Amino acid sequence: MNVHPPYWAIKLLRWLHPLETIEEVEGDLAEMYTYWVDQSGKKQANVRFILSVLSLLPPFVRQRKQKKSYTQPTFLHLHMIRNYITIAFRNLMRKKAFSAINIAGLSIGLAVFLLIVLFVQDELSYDRYSAHADRMYRVYMKGRIGGNDIQNAFVGRPAGQALVNDYPFVESATRIDENGTYIVSYKDKKFKEEQVAFADANFFENFSIPLLKGSAKTVLTEPNSVVITQTIAKKYFGLEDPVGKMLKMGKDGLFKVTGVCADVPMQSHFHYTLFASLITIDRDPNVKWLSSGAYTYLLLKEGTRPETFEAKNQEIVEKYLGSEIQEFMGISLEEFERTGGQLGFFLQPITDIHLYSDMENEIEANSDSKYIYIFSAIALFILTLACVNFMNLSTAQSAERAKEVGIRKVLGSVKSQLIRQFLTESILLTVIALLVSFVLVILLLPGFNQLAGKTLSLFSLEYTWLLGGSLLLSLIVGFLAGLYPAFFLSSFQPVSVLKGKLLKGYKGNWLRSSLVVFQFVVSISLLIGTSVVYRQLQYIQNKKLGFDKEQVLIVQDTYLLEKSQAFRNELLQDPQITRASFAGYLPAGASNSATDGFQPEGSINQTSTFRIKTYYIDEEYLPTLGIQLKQGRNFSREFGTDKEAVLINEAAAAQFGFKNPIGQRISDLGDGSPGSKRTHTIIGVVQNFHHESLRHRIAPLVMYYDADIYQIALRVQTNDLPGLIKSVEQTWKKYSDMPFTYSFLDDRFDNMYQAEQKIGQIFAVFACLAIVIACLGLFGLVAFVTAQRTKEIGIRKVLGASIPSIVSLLSKDFIKLVLIAFAIATPLAWYAMHQWLQDFAYQVDIGMSIMAMAGIIALLIALLTVSFQAIKAALADPVRSLRSE
Repeated sequence: MNVHPPYWAIKLLRWLHPLETIEEVEGDLAEMYTYWVDQSGKKQANVRFILSVLSLLPPFVRQRKQKKSYTQPTFLHLHMIRNYITIAFRNLMRKKAFSAINIAGLSIGLAVFLLIVLFVQDELSYDRYSAHADRMYRVYMKGRIGGNDIQNAFVGRPAGQALVNDYPFVESATRIDENGTYIVSYKDKKFKEEQVAFADANFFENFSIPLLKGSAKTVLTEPNSVVITQTIAKKYFGLEDPVGKMLKMGKDGLFKVTGVCADVPMQSHFHYTLFASLITIDRDPNVKWLSSGAYTYLLLKEGTRPETFEAKNQEIVEKYLGSEIQEFMGISLEEFERTGGQLGFFLQPITDIHLYSDMENEIEANSDSKYIYIFSAIALFILTLACVNFMNLSTAQSAERAKEVGIRKVLGSVKSQLIRQFLTESILLTVIALLVSFVLVILLLPGFNQLAGKTLSLFSLEYTWLLGGSLLLSLIVGFLAGLYPAFFLSSFQPVSVLKGKLLKGYKGNWLRSSLVVFQFVVSISLLIGTSVVYRQLQYIQNKKLGFDKEQVLIVQDTYLLEKSQAFRNELLQDPQITRASFAGYLPAGASNSATDGFQPEGSINQTSTFRIKTYYIDEEYLPTLGIQLKQGRNFSREFGTDKEAVLINEAAAAQFGFKNPIGQRISDLGDGSPGSKRTHTIIGVVQNFHHESLRHRIAPLVMYYDADIYQIALRVQTNDLPGLIKSVEQTWKKYSDMPFTYSFLDDRFDNMYQAEQKIGQIFAVFACLAIVIACLGLFGLVAFVTAQRTKEIGIRKVLGASIPSIVSLLSKDFIKLVLIAFAIATPLAWYAMHQWLQDFAYQVDIGMSIMAMAGIIALLIALLTVSFQAIKAALADPVRSLRSE
């Protein structure tokens, strides 16, 4: 039945009620009128309708206020930030596995980056502690003599003061010299000190090492005065004041302690613990520029460039070296230069010594700048891998978050809000990863320090900037790594995603595939690098050296014994010791060494002078070390003339130009003092053996007959090595109260390549980490593709597809990516490792087997990663993936 409210009441309402709400109010009253008629009848409904109309007429109804336009909150609004963070936390907690994988990848990448930054910063900070580090230089000599290049870290002792006197741009010069190891004693305390230097009086003024006691201007002005470090002061004097006390320093007698300095910083190219006055041993006014030398440092005046000094080179050579070349070599400077000889003095910034210096007679073994570049590149690559991994994992989750984006857009969210939300999630995740990376760094630092030979600390005052920098880095990484996923996810069209369709498919996304290729290029390159380093070390250890390094026990410090010959004879009574030789000069590890100038007589190179390394050996040296004699005879006590005889190696015979070396004579140039030049007869030629590192080709060697009792080499033959060592120690104690120290020749040989061993270990660790991160990225990509093709897989299974065929379908595209990465990585890694091997004169061949092995390892790891997700998708119930259809 059609019933209508009173018409006049409706007309009155339309006439007097505000126009902006009349339509809404009239519709509501019509619905209520119909309801009242059903409940109470038409008469009662009319009354209630009229009363309702009257209540909605002025003055009972007021004009509605105009609604204010809605202003969208800004990103920096506190409520919006809290909302973004809250939603981000909820999403991270809802996807625990995804969050854990993502945080693991980023934290590993950040931890590796932080460790390498600590290492690189430490390496770059060497010798910067001096207040004058920016204008202090070490003088070195470079040139060519007898066809051999020379580059020596020290120069003649007179050079420093002469350069100060001659050139006004040189503000001052200071020298450091070494005089071997000392047995230092005070009262009943006696220790062996290896880090002893003799320094000029102005040393502490120039190097700015803080003096805790004493004046920098006076502590080293007097002979037999010594400054000790804080550690040495505690070692010898405890709580006593050391200043004024006397230390006995071996055969050089008593030295007065005139000062105490702080320990030399770890970031220094020297680490001496005792600084004696150089005037104590430097009292010869006639010392030559081409004879005994010292490490000489120049402090240039402000604004002076090193090129200013080097422009004076020819002038210095003519003034100071011309007469000495005539005296030593018997030829004029002009003749020396005409026949290809060169000598000059150059400056090296002290801040460059640690990373850029590998000269003869370095104070300590230095590092190499190329490793700084290598590790920096690895740090950036691994951090980039972590970011790439994040991007892949984030976009892989897009299938599950697509509907969320669609609903948000339908409810009014704009693209900028979605981008902010996803960037907030990304930055939050990287901040969490940063905190985890700090924990990882703290846990890994002890092992890393042991591996790198450092004492790094994340919370050291030197690295406080790193904490703030790391936070800034994490924000930048979070922003950059989240930028692509944020734009990718926020670009979904709501109509498409709510219908179950994604914006892009895997095959159209070349960027994501390129990122996976990049990850595996880095991983395969590191695997190849690790293999090459390992092969080279194996090659070195197994190469025939020309001497037998096995079963040779080295007893050190035998020069401390008053009856060293008696000690040697008693050791030979033990049947387990077959040979014994005083071997101060050894072809492996730390030992004495010397270089002399030689001129051959009666050869085609008679007018040439050669700088050749020299050994002092006894008659037992060759048989003890298993060195083969090719021609002539060994030294013998039965020949009194052997003191003037020499043995040479095959390389020396070739350089001298001797076809029949036996009986030929060579002259050494001595030190320039009267009577120091001597002539020697060659009585034997030994087979070439590696008396230096395999980084260098076998160089010429001349051996004099004169036992050097610095240490003794024992050829042993025993099955009870600990028992033999104990027996030797007991014999030692009969002759000395000093500590018994020993080593093995093969261990000393291996220690020569510690740097390469450490590099190999670090490469292996980083290669494993890169593979882990790459696999996480691959895992994310597989998850993405699997989610995209869920319905396709379901249909294929319904139509009879087998599990292996589905696994193959999902895997083949990823295998192609790994193969592409292998093709790119192989030439890059070959070139990089070929350059690294140039440091070795004897090197392993980088064959295809190394490349293939790295590729196979990467391929197998990738297959395992892909197969896990592929099999999981293949085993899924097709009903669940198709039920929405």
